[in-house]
Amino acid sequence: MQNNLSLINMAWAFVTSVAGILSSELQQLISSNRVRLTDHTVFVRKNITGASSNFDVIDATTEKIDGVSSIKGTRLTKNQAVIFSQIALGYAQDDPNMEGAAEYGNTHIGALRNALFVITQNNREVVSLPVADLLRPKGTGLNSSEQYYKLGGLAYLVDDEEMDWQIKFPAGVAMPAPAAGKEHYLEVFLKGFKTIKNVA
Repeated sequence: MQNNLSLINMAWAFVTSVAGILSSELQQLISSNRVRLTDHTVFVRKNITGASSNFDVIDATTEKIDGVSSIKGTRLTKNQAVIFSQIALGYAQDDPNMEGAAEYGNTHIGALRNALFVITQNNREVVSLPVADLLRPKGTGLNSSEQYYKLGGLAYLVDDEEMDWQIKFPAGVAMPAPAAGKEHYLEVFLKGFKTIKNVA
């Protein structure tokens, strides 16, 4: 409990230090002590069959669907900035339209392992790391903390501002054809905190 309190206090100090680039409404809420932080994991599960080049993990068609995505489109909700320090990616191969039911884990597919996972927002690089570093290990005996890559510091996503989440494949490389009748899927988890408006 103490460790979590220390982390949330550190995250709050971090939020206030970058408040100047958050939405004007969120800046006002922070300055008037009407916002708090709560545990949060941003996630997206996406069909990546045929993916190559700079593949968009989120785009204008991304829908907020329980068990599939916590994001709608390419923006976080206004007043909901995200501060995170852990990332996990998972791969699965399953039947069509099974983003929310597939069992995700690691993979030996070179095209994906050799790619980069990159998040940018307003020309600011948020994350740029090899997919191989971020893939979740398989196995049910792992602690939650062992399933995430720990960043060296805190990263953040601004509320109500366009962002890009991409898998950047090596030049000339693409996801191979899946097994007959199957599709390739990817999940992305960003674990940390989000800002939330206090109830009056």
